[in-house]
Amino acid sequence: MNITALITEYNPFHNGHLYHLQQARALTGAHGVMVLMSGNFVQRGLPALVDKYRRAEMALRAGADAVLELPVAAATASAEGFAAGAVSLLHQLGAVTDLVYGCETADLGQIHRLAAFLLREPPAFRQALQAGLRRGLSFPAARYQAVQGLLPDAAPLLCSPNNILAVEYHKALLRLHSPIRPHALQRQGAGYHESASTLRRLLAEGNTAGLAGQVPGFVPALLPYAMDADDFSQMLLYRLFTLPEAELTSFADVTPELAARILRFRSPDQTFRRLASQVKTPAHTLTRVQRALLHILLDIKKGEPLPPAVRLLGLRQGTETLRAVKRRSRLPVVTKYADFPAELTAPERRAADLYRLAAWNRHGILLPDEYHAGPLVLSP
Repeated sequence: MNITALITEYNPFHNGHLYHLQQARALTGAHGVMVLMSGNFVQRGLPALVDKYRRAEMALRAGADAVLELPVAAATASAEGFAAGAVSLLHQLGAVTDLVYGCETADLGQIHRLAAFLLREPPAFRQALQAGLRRGLSFPAARYQAVQGLLPDAAPLLCSPNNILAVEYHKALLRLHSPIRPHALQRQGAGYHESASTLRRLLAEGNTAGLAGQVPGFVPALLPYAMDADDFSQMLLYRLFTLPEAELTSFADVTPELAARILRFRSPDQTFRRLASQVKTPAHTLTRVQRALLHILLDIKKGEPLPPAVRLLGLRQGTETLRAVKRRSRLPVVTKYADFPAELTAPERRAADLYRLAAWNRHGILLPDEYHAGPLVLSP
């Protein structure tokens, strides 16, 4: 059975995502399409616009057969950590045959070539990278310069977030010697980040009319509220004022320099976004700082292991995709965390509980209890 996987955030789901999902099925001749989706927090170091259950329903209504949750430690990691966590999980599921990702180039050979180069890290590359970091460049800028000097025709791939993720997916597949076949689907029209950010801005402004023509018809009804990083400001400040200062560097993405700047700019009247903008430096991008703050909030430490299970968020009734996964997976498929040892799923439950609390505080919306909630089942 041919099962094609998509690694997604759907923050929120738009017409580009619908095209990706439909074309992925056609491109691979898939018998089933499975979506591995970030939960309530995303790779930019911010909360998702709406909760994971509503976004899972968007995916199912668009034609996905099953939606699994990417664990929070991977979902909020750098591009390398995000891709490594997602691909490792798909590899362990055993039944996934193909991975289709969207990017700005369809040159699979060039993507694979750069991935192999970065995985190998020749000495000349490592020296050039370190030289750039010593000059105060951010890691993305230093890596781009190092590649440009040694593999100039491939360096432009590192100028687009989608291409960077594509390269990282290939690195992860190579590292695991995975049999999963990667496919590059060239994006149409505006880039994902441009369209998604525009939609997030419209929703934050309450302008649902502006969604017309940009999202499938079923999406607006599944966007009854919009969450923002500043909804978590007081939770973050509580952590920053009660944690031992020496403990800050134990959290993922928090360097000694960032810890010192966070302590310098924390104050009782701070907000999440303002603090992030004040802490960032030329060597530490805004996204990197947002991830660091989010990891402090969610108590995600360096080297945080992923849970030894995969969470099912939703499925389309009557499809064989989930059955095929369950037959071959080396990981148990969990339908609710009450059925799994609590100590192994603490980061997932903590992230969901904080998001649930913030949604209630701001919008008066009570989201499902993470511990007992089961998956969404969509009828044919």
